[in-house]
Amino acid sequence: MNTNQADIKSWLKQALEKENFEHFEVKLSAEAEKGDGFMRQVIFVTVEGTTKEGKHKRHDLVLKVSKDNETFRESIGKLAFEREIHMYEDVFVAFEALQKENQVLAPFVAYPKCYKCFKLKKAEILILENLRPLGYEMHDRKICFNLDHTKAVLREYAKFHALSFALKDQKREQFDKLLGCLGDVFLEFLTRPSTKRNTNKSIQSVLTSLKKRGEVHLYEKFAEITKGGADEVVKMYETVDEQAVMLHGDCWNNNFMFLYKDNDRTTPTDVKILDWQASFLRSPECDLAMFLTLTSSRSAHLFDQLLKEYHDQLSDFLVQLGSSPDLYTFEDLQKHWKKFIIAAAIFAPLGFAFLMAEKQDLPDFGEMKEGLDIGDFMDLPVPDTDAFYERLIPLIDYVDL
Repeated sequence: MNTNQADIKSWLKQALEKENFEHFEVKLSAEAEKGDGFMRQVIFVTVEGTTKEGKHKRHDLVLKVSKDNETFRESIGKLAFEREIHMYEDVFVAFEALQKENQVLAPFVAYPKCYKCFKLKKAEILILENLRPLGYEMHDRKICFNLDHTKAVLREYAKFHALSFALKDQKREQFDKLLGCLGDVFLEFLTRPSTKRNTNKSIQSVLTSLKKRGEVHLYEKFAEITKGGADEVVKMYETVDEQAVMLHGDCWNNNFMFLYKDNDRTTPTDVKILDWQASFLRSPECDLAMFLTLTSSRSAHLFDQLLKEYHDQLSDFLVQLGSSPDLYTFEDLQKHWKKFIIAAAIFAPLGFAFLMAEKQDLPDFGEMKEGLDIGDFMDLPVPDTDAFYERLIPLIDYVDL
């Protein structure tokens, strides 16, 4: 959508209605760089003004505006934005209420404050707090997380997933109404012929490269892991069982912002989770497998330890919410994990190609032409580099067939 100053001020006036401004001025700070997000235009604004009581007030905000390309909107864009709006307006509100009812002392709040959402005829807009002035930073998408970053996210995922289990346990009717009838953005993406084609193409590129490198064992194991190809991933994701929870869904580096203390970038003190457009209902291990694969594969030898820590935290939070940890035992987790780590490994070459691509090579869905879909924009070459295989080989070694 082509936004102008008048549109922005109109949206902000409605979004900040409860802030009691007598008048305010809007300053456009910047737009996000290519590669920070593919589905939307991101505008950073600063709002400064005077309240009706004469006090000075300032808000640093982010406007997420959907691409107005009709082909993209029909393909997946509209559904994705409507999903994120549903998360902020309905799901998080229900989760906040459940935590308040149970007097949770350290609740799940690992997402930006949302001031207002709009659903227009040809666009959707979300107005969120800008985390950057608060000190939050993105991690370099080309570099794997260290353990402290990985654990920070897993702690929040444990709380987030526990909330679904508890809501389903205590308020099944509300859970079904809120989460049970959602469409599936991620499965819609996976089932596209173009997505399948590019997934299988990336697998073949890796197999060819491993053979050339003389990595016979790795070649044979990866061939066995990926023998079902993209169809196997779809098959795994088609099942929604009784232990399904609401997922983040889009678990790559750029969708987390970290807070640090004293310029120590090795150990975050807090994390916020961004971009809830791909949220859907599945096993918690869908999130964990994709997250650990895309962000932390160089630590694959520690995945089992990380899963145990995650499960301990999920169990503890379930108790705080007034439900039983037996709703999702560690045995349940292991059963689901074995399935979804295979799916994540099949998808990994294509995912790593995106993570390691230069910004100028990344897709712009606003340029999607009629007759194409989102999968056609996922055709990136798989790097035949040491950096790529330093991410992939630990994952291949880890997967237990």
